[in-house]
Amino acid sequence: MSFIYDVLTQIGGMLRPYNNDIALALVASLLVITGGDINRYLKRQISSANFVVRTTIFIFVCTFGYGALTVLLTNILKTQLAALSSMYLAITVIGCFIALGVYAERKRQI
Repeated sequence: MSFIYDVLTQIGGMLRPYNNDIALALVASLLVITGGDINRYLKRQISSANFVVRTTIFIFVCTFGYGALTVLLTNILKTQLAALSSMYLAITVIGCFIALGVYAERKRQI
């Protein structure tokens, strides 16, 4: 058990300098996987509007909406990852990427 703890602590220590990059990768991956659903929902909501309005809304959602979500969620996630001990950081990062992979598989993204 001590060996597993030591390995996870070492992995977490190696990951710690990359918290911002890891948080960005997780958020970006989640937005890529769910982006189609978000766009479909938005399309249904604005389908009766004219072309110019639909296009303008889509541009604002894609540029400002996804951009703001990426920045805000990355900062929140980075802060949460920084608060974890090295052992739990390793477990959390590995678990999150596995969960995203499973989620992407279920949504037939991979």
